[in-house]
Amino acid sequence: MSHSYTLLGAQIFTSGKPSLADIKIENNSIVSVSPSSNQNATEGNTSAVSLGGKKLYPGFFNSHDHLLASYLPKVGGSTKHNSWLAFDNLYKSSGVFAERQQLESELLYFLGSYKNLIAGVTSVFDHIPHQVQAPFVGNLPVRLISEYTLSHSLGNYSLGWGEGPALEYRIAESTNKPFVTHLGEGLDEDSLTSLKRLEKAEALGPHSVLVHCLPFGPREVEKIAKANASVVWCPTSNLHIFGKTTNIKLFQEAGVNVCLGTDFSPSGSLHLMEEMKLAKTLYQDLYEEELQESVLLDWVTKNPAKAFRQNLLGEIKEGNLADLLVLEDEDSSKNEISVSQLNPGKIDLMIVDGSPILASPHYKKLFSDLEIDTETISLSGKDKIVAGSPKRLLEQVSASVGYKKELAFLPIF
Repeated sequence: MSHSYTLLGAQIFTSGKPSLADIKIENNSIVSVSPSSNQNATEGNTSAVSLGGKKLYPGFFNSHDHLLASYLPKVGGSTKHNSWLAFDNLYKSSGVFAERQQLESELLYFLGSYKNLIAGVTSVFDHIPHQVQAPFVGNLPVRLISEYTLSHSLGNYSLGWGEGPALEYRIAESTNKPFVTHLGEGLDEDSLTSLKRLEKAEALGPHSVLVHCLPFGPREVEKIAKANASVVWCPTSNLHIFGKTTNIKLFQEAGVNVCLGTDFSPSGSLHLMEEMKLAKTLYQDLYEEELQESVLLDWVTKNPAKAFRQNLLGEIKEGNLADLLVLEDEDSSKNEISVSQLNPGKIDLMIVDGSPILASPHYKKLFSDLEIDTETISLSGKDKIVAGSPKRLLEQVSASVGYKKELAFLPIF
């Protein structure tokens, strides 16, 4: 359905500076960003939606998840491990994994999508071979990044995804796609030598998106920086499995493009907003230095758009895809970037691919005008309307496992 509407009086940030703007959306794209006119009139088939100075950010980007594992409770935590494989063996021998196996892949993908959606995430990188995620691309409430090459990891424990890192990287170069792999996911010798294996495969370069890089020091960081590769930090998962995390400040100081990810539900955060809170607090604890809000915002917007070669995402500008996040008013930080203390209840309006998907009830007319069916849910004690039916999704989960299942990453009642 062709559509057009304008967001009036949005507070956007350009190079960290606030300004009021009107954002015109046609179909799935931003067609203009202009100084706010305070107009309430509409022309033709264009609807005007007044934001009244509320903050408008690019939709958030979760740079590392495994949607097929969107299930709880978490496993382990008290015992720390030296390798990802030790935790994976623990998880796959658990009752939680056995219960998860009763669910169809489609249910798990929708669970993971709504988990991300209620945290302001409009785009997710789901690290999995293409044939697993292919049935769900374009059918979920969030955007799945589907153009990539990959390896599972570099080492003796690799699951053998793709055609091998050397060939996968060459394909990434020739097709301008990211090459994504876990790297240094642990503290053992296999993790410590994983960068050397990547170099030997000639798969370290500007297309490389390296997830974790946990044991690396200045020498390895210098190589990654020199190669213009990107790094994805997943601190919650690192701490849960290994009891320590990546020295992310080393990467920052070297000029590496840093992104933030949740990792999968068995070890990671509930959702990206929680990951952002931890990143802010942990950074202060580790380095006795504040992580700037603008930097944190870049980690979940501009930086992943660069890493995953999504040139039409990550910024609010003419020609980009309309993946947008409006937040409720916050008097304490009215004219400042503020993203580290968000919760799902603070979402006022989310737009994915030009269409509203989650919002406060006063946007009901926008959904109705675009013939989008919704249901009412509660997030952080506030009523919201959402496209689709996450309530029915949870009912299907409960029916599959034989009892009423509650999932902390989808607290919608």
